[in-house]
Amino acid sequence: MQTLTEKRVFGSKHGTTEVFVASETGLVGVTVSADKIGEFGLTIRGETTAVAASEQGILASTDTKVYYSTSDGESAAQSRTFETVGGPLDDRIVDLTWRAEGPVVATATQVWIPTEWPTAAASVAGTDVLWEPVGDGKLEEVRAVSGSLVATSEGSYQLTDGRLEAVGLTAVRDVAAHGTPLAATDEGLFSLANGWQQVASGPFRRVGSDGHGHAHAINEGLVYRRTETGGWVEDSLPVASPAVDVGYGGGVVAAITENGTLCLAAGDGWRQQLLGVRGIAAIAVTPGE
Repeated sequence: MQTLTEKRVFGSKHGTTEVFVASETGLVGVTVSADKIGEFGLTIRGETTAVAASEQGILASTDTKVYYSTSDGESAAQSRTFETVGGPLDDRIVDLTWRAEGPVVATATQVWIPTEWPTAAASVAGTDVLWEPVGDGKLEEVRAVSGSLVATSEGSYQLTDGRLEAVGLTAVRDVAAHGTPLAATDEGLFSLANGWQQVASGPFRRVGSDGHGHAHAINEGLVYRRTETGGWVEDSLPVASPAVDVGYGGGVVAAITENGTLCLAAGDGWRQQLLGVRGIAAIAVTPGE
């Protein structure tokens, strides 16, 4: 088995992107350049349940705690330092996301936002962040968050002005808020235009997009991509292990499989690398340089 310290050599340090994989082993940070997979290693040891990346930084979670790392670009993905933000929540964290106002944290039955989020990333660690629940009551089963969208077993919600507003669908597994929003449900994939419109059928579990018309989704462990005409076709990974999650960033799309294989595509087919971790929870890709 390949180890978590294996290295790849890049021709240049420019044009790199970071990929993070949350697993029961820990949070794996991977440095990539286009579709070339470079050095990778554990940045948080112990089970991580979720991860999210944006220009604002990297969020990760271990059960009930939220961790944060700036996106200053000074440290490679596998060498990043994470610090806890706020106190522990009262339930297991299932997903994380960023919106313009700051982070959003989803536990099994509630959505949480910070009472205040510093505008300067460097000051986050020195701030007493407090997490507060959104809404007056608990939800049936929160499954995912993306931007201001929330996926639950009873439908989708939008986070607006500190409250949650139901916006339709049922049995939602995942949402992608970039560009035209997408939702993965037990019945199929839906796109939000004038209301939710079904664009593919089947029990989809994950969906990701770059906000510029490109999108991938996972149905029964198989990866599908959106075509230029708006249809969905299978985009076969180079490994037999079922796909768990998919993400976009830095001009690449990344998928992670059950056996911990990272698959990366930058327009010329998939490349693969076994990371040596199990119990995969999620993947996140930074915007890149």
